[in-house]
Amino acid sequence: MSNEIRTFPVSKYLTSIRNLLQTKVPAVWVNGVITQISERGRMVYLSIAEFAEGDVKPVATLPLFIFGSDFSKMNAKLKSLPAPFELKEQMKVNLFIESDFYVPYGKFQGRVLDIDPAYTIGELALTRQAILERLEKEGLLRKNAALPLAEVPLKVGLITGEGTAAYQDFCTTLAGSGFAFEVIPAFARMQGNETENTILEALGVLRTQDIDVVCIVRGGGSKTDLNYFDSEALCRAAALFPVPVLTGIGHEIDKSLLDFVAWESRITPTDCAKFLIERVTGAWAETQDLIREITAKIQNRLILNKERLKHLRERLFKNASGKFLNEKATLVQIGKNISKIPQFHLRAEHERLKRNKEGFVLGVQKILKLKLTHFELLETKVRLADPETLLARGYSLTYRQDGKLIRNGESLKSGDVLTTRLAQGSVESVVR
Repeated sequence: MSNEIRTFPVSKYLTSIRNLLQTKVPAVWVNGVITQISERGRMVYLSIAEFAEGDVKPVATLPLFIFGSDFSKMNAKLKSLPAPFELKEQMKVNLFIESDFYVPYGKFQGRVLDIDPAYTIGELALTRQAILERLEKEGLLRKNAALPLAEVPLKVGLITGEGTAAYQDFCTTLAGSGFAFEVIPAFARMQGNETENTILEALGVLRTQDIDVVCIVRGGGSKTDLNYFDSEALCRAAALFPVPVLTGIGHEIDKSLLDFVAWESRITPTDCAKFLIERVTGAWAETQDLIREITAKIQNRLILNKERLKHLRERLFKNASGKFLNEKATLVQIGKNISKIPQFHLRAEHERLKRNKEGFVLGVQKILKLKLTHFELLETKVRLADPETLLARGYSLTYRQDGKLIRNGESLKSGDVLTTRLAQGSVESVVR
């Protein structure tokens, strides 16, 4: 019996483990959340993890790899779907995995062979629907659409990629309209993981500007890029923005959630610019119609006033002529009568002087008699109004302590001392 111990090189040991895994462990479907994904040369490395509800610490993590060519084919497959998406971190996926073992490092890893798009699409659809329901419940889905859009929206806040075709198309279209549009740009990343944060920052910048409308535009791209505009944070920011928000995100069929909350969603950046031009053109046409209407009314009024002035002039001339003739006739008559007037006045004055002479003789006696009668009547009234006369007839006079005569009992209050004057003597009393 030999005491020799059987031993193996590390590579053979690890190779046997790999062969055992490939033989004994079949390829299976495994679901989890992508926690990391990176490309290194011709390989793409990723990890998926399982999480317990309400816990951010993974229950288990599985390292995976896929060849770069296979990864490109997989992405092409995903982008061609009716509801396209691309693999990214924090996404739930269901992957077909083959067990593998990397001999040089003694590391277990799974090789990704396929993906079940229905699993992820279902998750994305549920997430999208949940966001829509929350926005609807909070009254945010059409909140921005309830804002009034300026009839002449010439001050335009623009959110798009710097130097992009979307920026050029939008600005060129407005510039060619002939209207004095003023574009205030706030540039952002319009695809990729930075889309949400940079657009939110751009909205924050434009909130401080004096603008009529905000346009969020990007050029055409893959359908996958549309997912970045399903951000709940973007939807809330647009819904609560103080001026109307327009979108032109470059998709003719599909609509992002941002399109749903916008004041108006258009197909392309150019179409978005054309909408503004149509708005201003409509206001300009209404202004022109109003100018024509005012001009016509003024012209009609001038014609009518001209006719009225003509008639007034004719009437004035006619009346003035008649008046002149009447006045001339009156002056002729006055000239005839003027010689008779002095004689008439002299006779009238002679008669008046005669009457005055007769009246002077008889009138003095009548006047003296009338005045005497008048004085006698006044004397009688004075005598009757004398307080002594009233007191003698049984009346009395009551005074306050300050000597003021009391005429109204409502002015008295309890405790007032009163003096009552009689025909013979006086009496003091106290009000109770």
